[in-house]
Amino acid sequence: MQTQPLSGGIVHQSQGKNFYLLGHSITTIFSQQTTQGAYYVFEVVTPPGLGLPPHMHEREDEFIYLVEGKLEILLGEKTFLAQAGASIFFPKGVAHAFQNASSKAAKAIFTVVPGANFEAFFTKLAALPPGTPDLPQIIAIFAEYGMQVLLPETA
Repeated sequence: MQTQPLSGGIVHQSQGKNFYLLGHSITTIFSQQTTQGAYYVFEVVTPPGLGLPPHMHEREDEFIYLVEGKLEILLGEKTFLAQAGASIFFPKGVAHAFQNASSKAAKAIFTVVPGANFEAFFTKLAALPPGTPDLPQIIAIFAEYGMQVLLPETA
């Protein structure tokens, strides 16, 4: 199959597709269609105290630039505090998580490489009904897209 060369483009502030995902506001900047699946770039605004549970990607590396706020970062078995201006790298195969560690919303730009499946993953998660998340359903969606949610072991 022959692909067309990428033509590039500009996305101005507030022009991307906006949706909510598990309490986070997401704005797509460069879709997987724009990049032919090479990567997916999106902005995440995370309310105070909110985050994502520890999980691991089988296929994607994730890069984050923290624009505003503070995030508590879990990377492998270590925890870090990232502040505005920090850059974070979550390699595939390494457990990671983040949580807003401040009293104000945190804003970050995420780049996922490759991006071919990530946008469909987000679309499926965003379609879940509002309210208390159905954890088994969320875990199943993560698994469908090659990601594993890492729940704490219970005694």
